[in-house]
Amino acid sequence: MDIDSLLAFVTTVNEKSFSKAALKLHLTQPAISKRIQNLELQLDVKLFERLKREITLTEAGEVLLPHALSVLHEIDNAKLAIQNIDQKVAGNLRIVASHHIGLHRLPLILKKFSKRFPDVELKLNFLDSESAYPLLKDNLADIAFITVPEETLISEMIKKEFNCHLMWKDPMSFICGQGHALSSLKSVSPGDLAKHNAILPSQSTLTYRVVESIFKDNNLKLSANIPTNYLETMKMMASVGMGWSVLPNTMIDDELYVLPLKYKPVSRKLGAVSYQKKSLSNAAKAFIHVAESIWGQSDVSHN
Repeated sequence: MDIDSLLAFVTTVNEKSFSKAALKLHLTQPAISKRIQNLELQLDVKLFERLKREITLTEAGEVLLPHALSVLHEIDNAKLAIQNIDQKVAGNLRIVASHHIGLHRLPLILKKFSKRFPDVELKLNFLDSESAYPLLKDNLADIAFITVPEETLISEMIKKEFNCHLMWKDPMSFICGQGHALSSLKSVSPGDLAKHNAILPSQSTLTYRVVESIFKDNNLKLSANIPTNYLETMKMMASVGMGWSVLPNTMIDDELYVLPLKYKPVSRKLGAVSYQKKSLSNAAKAFIHVAESIWGQSDVSHN
């Protein structure tokens, strides 16, 4: 199996299209198809099911994928090891960040980093924290600045496959708009919250799971009918009285009322994460160092 064929295979899987894979690799579609065919001939299996305009992996393709990714990761690691010898900070750096971090945390880091390391070409992608992990595993990103799972899940999800280089606490508060009915209460219980609509991110997010656990502990039903993963949208809707929400303390201003909830404080953790099988380039290490210099000391040791 040659490297070009494996790269064509993995890129086609990621792009879900031969034509898009060809564009990604700056090749023609026939060239991509030829490389896939050569790989299928070498292995004597069919790797893709071609149904109309959609392609899906066969069982053999599913088996090959993690091995192909592992080979490509090791090739990249070899290149990085050689490039890192001279300690030069240059090349491409692909960063994934959650929308909140991208708006409120990254700008100062980007400004300082770009000024200090002008030879690094930064490529940024903003998405939900939960979507970052597949990109890291598929070698489509080098570092992700995201919300990391709570301690009970870190050993399962992070330590086995991912390195968490930096981590900071991000305290959060239950809030509503200044004119909302809850803002007139001197103390708020989970039962009071249950009487009103919640404005929360999707059920897959850590914030939703934290709030849901509070309601389950009190045998209450959580009503969150307007899911959005954009914290700025959640803030806007809460400020105009559409419901209560949970936001980082850094986003709270005079438009919002912090609810005096009689419950344990809510907090999440933000961190810089990479895939364990992927070595960090000098550029990635430098970016993490700049992030720590601006955000302050991390809650975890460097890996």
